[in-house]
Amino acid sequence: MPNSQIYVRDITNNKNVPLQVDGSNKLAVSDSVAQGSLSSINLALGGTLQTSNLTAEGSLANIESAVGGTLNVADATAGGMLAMIQSALAGTLTVDDVTAQSSLSNIESSVGGTLTVSDSSAQGKLDTINTTLQGTLTTAQGVSRTNGNVAVSQSVTSGDVSASVDSNLYKNAAIFGNLGASGNVIIQVSNDNSTWHDSHHEFYSNYSGYDFSGEFATLARYWRVKYALSGTVTVRYALVA
Repeated sequence: MPNSQIYVRDITNNKNVPLQVDGSNKLAVSDSVAQGSLSSINLALGGTLQTSNLTAEGSLANIESAVGGTLNVADATAGGMLAMIQSALAGTLTVDDVTAQSSLSNIESSVGGTLTVSDSSAQGKLDTINTTLQGTLTTAQGVSRTNGNVAVSQSVTSGDVSASVDSNLYKNAAIFGNLGASGNVIIQVSNDNSTWHDSHHEFYSNYSGYDFSGEFATLARYWRVKYALSGTVTVRYALVA
Protein backbone atom coordinates (compact mmCIF):
# COMPACT_ATOMS: atom_id res chain seq x y z
CA MET A 1 0.00 0.00 0.00
CA PRO A 2 1.49 3.42 -1.01
CA ASN A 3 2.43 5.77 1.73
CA SER A 4 -0.02 8.73 1.72
CA GLN A 5 2.06 10.83 4.12
CA ILE A 6 3.31 14.11 2.56
CA TYR A 7 6.70 15.45 3.57
CA VAL A 8 8.14 18.93 3.29
CA ARG A 9 11.78 20.00 3.50
CA ASP A 10 13.02 21.58 6.75
CA ILE A 11 15.76 23.79 5.35
CA THR A 12 16.94 24.76 8.84
CA ASN A 13 17.78 21.20 9.91
CA ASN A 14 18.27 19.94 6.33
CA LYS A 15 15.80 17.07 6.57
CA ASN A 16 12.29 16.05 5.52
CA VAL A 17 9.44 16.44 8.03
CA PRO A 18 5.76 15.41 7.81
CA LEU A 19 3.27 18.11 6.69
CA GLN A 20 0.68 18.60 9.47
CA VAL A 21 -2.94 19.76 8.85
CA ASP A 22 -5.44 20.34 11.71
CA GLY A 23 -8.85 18.62 11.98
CA SER A 24 -10.67 21.39 10.12
CA ASN A 25 -8.44 20.89 7.06
CA LYS A 26 -6.97 24.38 7.48
CA LEU A 27 -3.31 25.17 7.00
CA ALA A 28 -1.70 26.61 10.16
CA VAL A 29 1.04 29.15 9.44
CA SER A 30 3.02 30.75 12.27
CA ASP A 31 5.35 32.76 10.06
CA SER A 32 4.37 36.46 10.33
CA VAL A 33 5.96 37.15 6.93
CA ALA A 34 3.77 34.45 5.38
CA GLN A 35 0.70 35.93 7.07
CA GLY A 36 1.51 39.30 5.56
CA SER A 37 1.70 37.93 2.02
CA LEU A 38 -2.01 38.40 1.49
CA SER A 39 -1.78 38.87 -2.23
CA SER A 40 -0.57 35.26 -2.69
CA ILE A 41 -3.30 33.58 -0.62
CA ASN A 42 -6.41 35.55 -1.58
CA LEU A 43 -7.40 33.06 -4.28
CA ALA A 44 -6.84 30.06 -2.01
CA LEU A 45 -9.17 31.46 0.65
CA GLY A 46 -12.18 31.38 -1.66
CA GLY A 47 -12.95 35.11 -1.38
CA THR A 48 -12.90 35.32 2.44
CA LEU A 49 -9.80 36.44 4.32
CA GLN A 50 -9.53 36.33 8.12
CA THR A 51 -6.31 37.15 9.94
CA SER A 52 -5.21 38.09 13.44
CA ASN A 53 -2.11 39.86 12.19
CA LEU A 54 -2.51 43.66 12.66
CA THR A 55 -0.09 44.40 9.83
CA ALA A 56 -2.07 42.16 7.49
CA GLU A 57 -5.33 43.70 8.68
CA GLY A 58 -4.05 47.12 7.73
CA SER A 59 -3.17 46.08 4.18
CA LEU A 60 -6.54 47.10 2.81
CA ALA A 61 -5.28 47.55 -0.70
CA ASN A 62 -4.51 43.81 -0.93
CA ILE A 63 -7.76 42.47 0.48
CA GLU A 64 -10.35 44.70 -1.17
CA SER A 65 -11.10 42.13 -3.86
CA ALA A 66 -11.36 39.32 -1.28
CA VAL A 67 -13.82 40.81 1.21
CA GLY A 68 -16.87 40.31 -0.99
CA GLY A 69 -18.29 43.83 -0.57
CA THR A 70 -18.17 44.08 3.24
CA LEU A 71 -15.05 45.01 5.21
CA ASN A 72 -14.92 44.99 9.03
CA VAL A 73 -11.64 45.87 10.72
CA ALA A 74 -10.68 46.52 14.33
CA ASP A 75 -7.58 48.49 13.45
CA ALA A 76 -8.17 52.27 13.85
CA THR A 77 -5.63 53.11 11.15
CA ALA A 78 -7.25 50.68 8.75
CA GLY A 79 -10.67 52.08 9.60
CA GLY A 80 -9.50 55.52 8.58
CA MET A 81 -8.30 54.49 5.12
CA LEU A 82 -11.65 55.21 3.51
CA ALA A 83 -10.20 56.24 0.19
CA MET A 84 -8.83 52.73 -0.38
CA ILE A 85 -11.95 50.75 0.52
CA GLN A 86 -14.73 52.77 -1.08
CA SER A 87 -14.92 50.59 -4.19
CA ALA A 88 -15.11 47.40 -2.07
CA LEU A 89 -17.96 48.57 0.17
CA ALA A 90 -20.59 48.47 -2.62
CA GLY A 91 -22.23 51.72 -1.45
CA THR A 92 -22.39 51.02 2.29
CA LEU A 93 -19.75 52.26 4.73
CA THR A 94 -19.82 51.55 8.49
CA VAL A 95 -16.86 52.51 10.67
CA ASP A 96 -16.24 52.97 14.39
CA ASP A 97 -13.44 55.47 13.90
CA VAL A 98 -14.57 59.08 14.64
CA THR A 99 -11.92 60.48 12.30
CA ALA A 100 -13.17 58.26 9.50
CA GLN A 101 -16.77 59.32 10.14
CA SER A 102 -15.86 62.97 9.71
CA SER A 103 -14.09 62.43 6.38
CA LEU A 104 -17.21 63.31 4.40
CA SER A 105 -15.28 64.31 1.32
CA ASN A 106 -14.01 60.71 0.97
CA ILE A 107 -17.30 58.89 1.52
CA GLU A 108 -19.80 61.04 -0.35
CA SER A 109 -19.56 58.91 -3.48
CA SER A 110 -19.94 55.71 -1.43
CA VAL A 111 -23.06 56.45 0.62
CA GLY A 112 -25.42 56.07 -2.31
CA GLY A 113 -27.45 59.24 -1.62
CA THR A 114 -28.02 58.67 2.11
CA LEU A 115 -25.50 59.69 4.79
CA THR A 116 -26.01 58.84 8.48
CA VAL A 117 -23.33 59.75 11.00
CA SER A 118 -23.20 60.05 14.78
CA ASP A 119 -20.45 62.66 14.75
CA SER A 120 -21.91 66.13 15.40
CA SER A 121 -19.10 67.80 13.46
CA ALA A 122 -19.85 65.65 10.43
CA GLN A 123 -23.56 66.38 10.67
CA GLY A 124 -22.78 70.07 10.63
CA LYS A 125 -20.99 70.00 7.28
CA LEU A 126 -24.22 70.35 5.31
CA ASP A 127 -22.60 72.33 2.54
CA THR A 128 -20.47 69.31 1.59
CA ILE A 129 -23.27 66.73 1.62
CA ASN A 130 -26.02 68.63 -0.19
CA THR A 131 -24.98 67.12 -3.51
CA THR A 132 -24.90 63.62 -2.03
CA LEU A 133 -28.37 64.04 -0.54
CA GLN A 134 -29.72 64.63 -4.08
CA GLY A 135 -31.00 68.12 -3.29
CA THR A 136 -33.37 67.11 -0.48
CA LEU A 137 -32.40 68.00 3.07
CA THR A 138 -34.85 67.37 5.93
CA THR A 139 -34.16 68.57 9.45
CA ALA A 140 -36.10 68.44 12.69
CA GLN A 141 -35.98 72.22 13.08
CA GLY A 142 -39.54 73.65 13.12
CA VAL A 143 -40.79 77.17 12.40
CA SER A 144 -39.68 79.68 15.05
CA ARG A 145 -42.46 82.04 16.09
CA THR A 146 -43.65 84.25 18.94
CA ASN A 147 -46.54 86.59 19.70
CA GLY A 148 -47.62 89.35 22.05
CA ASN A 149 -49.82 92.39 22.62
CA VAL A 150 -49.21 95.97 21.56
CA ALA A 151 -52.33 97.28 23.30
CA VAL A 152 -55.30 95.65 25.04
CA SER A 153 -58.43 97.80 25.50
CA GLN A 154 -56.15 100.83 25.63
CA SER A 155 -57.36 104.40 25.16
CA VAL A 156 -55.34 106.24 22.50
CA THR A 157 -55.37 109.62 20.78
CA SER A 158 -54.53 110.17 17.13
CA GLY A 159 -50.75 110.53 16.83
CA ASP A 160 -49.95 108.28 19.81
CA VAL A 161 -47.43 105.47 19.32
CA SER A 162 -47.08 102.09 20.97
CA ALA A 163 -44.08 100.59 22.71
CA SER A 164 -41.54 99.16 20.26
CA VAL A 165 -41.18 95.48 19.31
CA ASP A 166 -37.73 93.94 18.74
CA SER A 167 -37.98 91.53 15.79
CA ASN A 168 -34.25 90.78 15.52
CA LEU A 169 -34.74 86.99 15.28
CA TYR A 170 -37.77 87.11 12.98
CA LYS A 171 -38.42 87.95 9.34
CA ASN A 172 -42.17 88.54 9.15
CA ALA A 173 -44.80 90.17 11.36
CA ALA A 174 -48.58 90.32 11.48
CA ILE A 175 -50.69 92.73 13.51
CA PHE A 176 -54.42 92.41 14.11
CA GLY A 177 -57.13 93.40 16.54
CA ASN A 178 -59.90 95.97 16.88
CA LEU A 179 -59.66 99.76 16.58
CA GLY A 180 -63.09 100.47 18.07
CA ALA A 181 -63.94 102.92 15.28
CA SER A 182 -63.24 103.68 11.62
CA GLY A 183 -59.61 104.55 11.19
CA ASN A 184 -56.15 103.18 10.61
CA VAL A 185 -52.74 102.46 12.09
CA ILE A 186 -49.30 103.03 10.54
CA ILE A 187 -46.22 100.88 11.11
CA GLN A 188 -43.13 102.88 12.07
CA VAL A 189 -39.65 101.33 11.76
CA SER A 190 -36.22 101.97 13.30
CA ASN A 191 -32.72 100.49 13.19
CA ASP A 192 -31.67 101.79 16.61
CA ASN A 193 -34.97 101.97 18.57
CA SER A 194 -34.47 105.73 18.72
CA THR A 195 -35.00 107.36 15.33
CA TRP A 196 -38.38 106.41 13.83
CA HIS A 197 -39.85 106.63 10.34
CA ASP A 198 -43.31 106.00 8.95
CA SER A 199 -43.40 102.99 6.62
CA HIS A 200 -45.81 102.37 3.76
CA HIS A 201 -47.58 99.70 5.83
CA GLU A 202 -50.95 101.23 6.76
CA PHE A 203 -53.87 99.09 7.91
CA TYR A 204 -57.56 100.15 8.16
CA SER A 205 -60.41 98.85 10.27
CA ASN A 206 -63.47 97.45 8.53
CA TYR A 207 -66.84 99.21 8.63
CA SER A 208 -68.79 96.60 10.59
CA GLY A 209 -66.96 95.47 13.72
CA TYR A 210 -63.85 97.68 13.25
CA ASP A 211 -61.52 94.68 13.15
CA PHE A 212 -58.27 95.00 11.22
CA SER A 213 -55.20 92.94 10.26
CA GLY A 214 -52.04 93.32 8.24
CA GLU A 215 -48.68 91.72 7.49
CA PHE A 216 -45.22 93.08 6.74
CA ALA A 217 -41.57 92.00 6.50
CA THR A 218 -39.45 93.04 9.49
CA LEU A 219 -36.46 94.33 7.51
CA ALA A 220 -35.73 96.91 10.21
CA ARG A 221 -35.02 95.42 13.63
CA TYR A 222 -37.54 97.54 15.57
CA TRP A 223 -41.11 98.52 14.76
CA ARG A 224 -44.08 100.09 16.54
CA VAL A 225 -47.68 101.16 15.85
CA LYS A 226 -48.70 104.77 15.24
CA TYR A 227 -52.42 105.45 15.74
CA ALA A 228 -54.34 107.62 13.25
CA LEU A 229 -57.56 107.65 15.30
CA SER A 230 -58.79 108.24 18.82
CA GLY A 231 -60.60 105.59 20.85
CA THR A 232 -60.11 102.32 22.70
CA VAL A 233 -58.00 99.83 20.76
CA THR A 234 -56.69 96.28 21.01
CA VAL A 235 -53.65 95.44 18.89
CA ARG A 236 -51.88 92.08 18.92
CA TYR A 237 -48.90 90.78 16.91
CA ALA A 238 -47.25 87.56 15.74
CA LEU A 239 -43.64 87.13 14.58
CA VAL A 240 -42.37 84.31 12.35
CA ALA A 241 -38.74 83.49 11.47
